[in-house]
Amino acid sequence: MFLQNSNTSTENSNGSTGILNSAWTIKDATWDSINNILTSIIERLPYVVAGLLVLLIFWLLARLVKSIFWKASHRTKLDNRLRILFSRLIVVFIFIVGIFTALTVIIPTFQFGDLVTGLGFTSFVIGFATKDILNNLLSGVLILWQQPFRIGDYIYVGNNQGKVEYIGVRATQLRKDDGELVLIPNGDMYSSPLTIRGAGAERRMLLKINIGYDSDIKQAKKIIDSVLRSAEGVIHEPKSNAVVTDLTGDGVNISIYFWINTDKNPPMQVFDTVATEIKTSLCGAGIEMFPPSAVILQTPESEALPVDNTSAQVLRRGNDWG
Repeated sequence: MFLQNSNTSTENSNGSTGILNSAWTIKDATWDSINNILTSIIERLPYVVAGLLVLLIFWLLARLVKSIFWKASHRTKLDNRLRILFSRLIVVFIFIVGIFTALTVIIPTFQFGDLVTGLGFTSFVIGFATKDILNNLLSGVLILWQQPFRIGDYIYVGNNQGKVEYIGVRATQLRKDDGELVLIPNGDMYSSPLTIRGAGAERRMLLKINIGYDSDIKQAKKIIDSVLRSAEGVIHEPKSNAVVTDLTGDGVNISIYFWINTDKNPPMQVFDTVATEIKTSLCGAGIEMFPPSAVILQTPESEALPVDNTSAQVLRRGNDWG
């Protein structure tokens, strides 16, 4: 019994000694690691300070280059939004170069070429995923650079039309005639055909009408000219004009050209006024106006005339459009 207790006490003592040894080993390893880290930090501290100084120099250089660019571009016709964009890109580019330069100072094993090689595939994936954004961005830069249109111009692009209210780097805003705001990506603006009417410039309107062959064309032109001279919103320079453009089964086609100022009068309102006055004046003078489609009417006097099954004779047209 005594020997067994002695053996048990010896085993417990050995176990306690092993735990203490393990604890001291862990403590020594921990302190050695901390000591090595502190030593390496102290050894690298001059390099860290040098890297931070390099980064500060590049930051000051970026601010200096931005200031020089801003003053130099002030005398040019470069759009202010492009000036802001280019100045920011200059700062970002110089600062990124400064970061990589500072890393090469702090970590001598760091190589900028290895980073570029490693980012090659990643850059390809990112570029493919953001190709629409980059397309709109580059198109916006080209639009602001070349300035094919300006704020206030009235443009037609695809199925949209309206007055340009804002030209951004990514998209352009159009205000439609009904008041709706359309946001069109610059990629579509740059790659689609555009019809541009200058801001504040005169805009030519076109109204087409048909009158009967038995009508007095000269009298019709005089009436139209009188209406155009007195209609509100129609300007006199350039001069308005009414010309015969075709002779068809619909009657005598007359094209009426007149000019308005889009800054002073809404185009649709002036067009409505002119069309209404011309219709009223011509009908009041007994000049027949027809819709642009064939209308076949038979009067009682024509009932005795032979009419086959494949054709009909247009004997008379009504005065109304209905």
